[in-house]
Formats: sequence, structure tokens, C-alpha cells
Amino acid sequence: TGGAPVDRKTFRRKLEKKESFVFCPGGVQEVTLMDPNNSEELVLYLQNRKGFIKQALATGSPIVPAFAFNTDGSYLYWIPRGNLVNKIARSIGFLPVFFAGRFGLPFGIPFPQDIHVVIGRPIYVPKEGDDIKPESIEKYHALFLHAMEGLFERHKEEAGYGHRKLKIL
Repeated sequence: TGGAPVDRKTFRRKLEKKESFVFCPGGVQEVTLMDPNNSEELVLYLQNRKGFIKQALATGSPIVPAFAFNTDGSYLYWIPRGNLVNKIARSIGFLPVFFAGRFGLPFGIPFPQDIHVVIGRPIYVPKEGDDIKPESIEKYHALFLHAMEGLFERHKEEAGYGHRKLKIL
């Protein structure tokens, strides 16, 4: 439990120690794409997120895709928009999001939700050390994106997302 920075140094240290950990590669960009008024589309910002693939290849650590359904209904939220906000968010490493839970309490108790987490099969990667081939990065990134799409499509009906489309940017 707990949190840690999602940077190259922390990532590498955890992987070299064979620690398992979970992270959300979409980052600030993915949060800025959240739209509470668009209940049809779920956006993941993953097309240009390849650093975790490089780290996995450097250490030979498997990548395990996972998806959590219904987290988007846990809180009401308001996201400030605009270029200035995005610039500030990128520089501080997070986007200030204002959210409220049950009883309208800011940062309070979440609304009751059945969070449905699905975990895919590990994607085993070779250990390439510091000589990582660009084609390896592309290959395993494509496998990861395909696995994420598959997890969503296979489980969206049982999770109540049958009407939603996954969009990976």
C-alpha cells in the first residue's frame, strides 16, 4: 500500500527489487480528457505512453494489464480546463481536480459503487538491459494496448458498460 512517484528512477528500483506495483500510465493527460457529460466514451491516454514498456524490457519484468470499471462514478468532480491549467498540471505532476462524495462532502466518502477490477494475462518480455530495441518497444506496447482493449470488451457487459466505447488516444 501507499504511493510513490511514477518516475524512471522509482520504476527501475522497484523492478530491480522484483516488487509488484500498480500504476496508471495515463497521467495528467488522461484526467484532462475525463468528461462527466459524455457517458458513451471512456478515454485512455496510452498511445504515447511507452516508458513503462522500456522499463519492463530493461529488467525483463512482465507487464500485467488491468482495468477497473465504475471508478468514474465514485465521486462528482469538476476539472478546471484550459491551456494555463494544463501547463501548471504538467509542471507540478498532477491536475487539481475538485471532487465531492456522498452528502456533498469535498474529498469525502465515495458514492457506493461496485468497482469491477479485471486483470489480464501477464505479457512476458525479454530482458534487454540497456540495449532496448525500438521494435521491441513497439511490439510490446501494441500487445499491451490490444490486451487493454480485450479486457474492456470482454468484461464491459457484466460491469454495466455495455453502452460505452473505449477510446485509446
